[in-house]
Amino acid sequence: MKNLCKASALCALAVLSFITAYSQAVNGTLLGSVTDSSGAVVVNAKVTITEQNTNISHAAVTNESGNYSFGDLPPGRYSVAGASGL
Repeated sequence: MKNLCKASALCALAVLSFITAYSQAVNGTLLGSVTDSSGAVVVNAKVTITEQNTNISHAAVTNESGNYSFGDLPPGRYSVAGASGL
């Protein structure tokens, strides 16, 4: 009986460890800002990122501080391109 309890506890621990390890996220966030040649922020600039291997693109627009953010991105090599919103 004692061995059965130890085996059950060990099995439960193994399952919980697997669930915890499996649920960890591997995605990331890409943050940046857009400025012009004088260093002033560019508001409403369109920013496009493209994952190089899959050619999948995502677009965003800079906020009032010239910042942009792309969240929940899978690992990969991304190119970044921008265009003025003016």
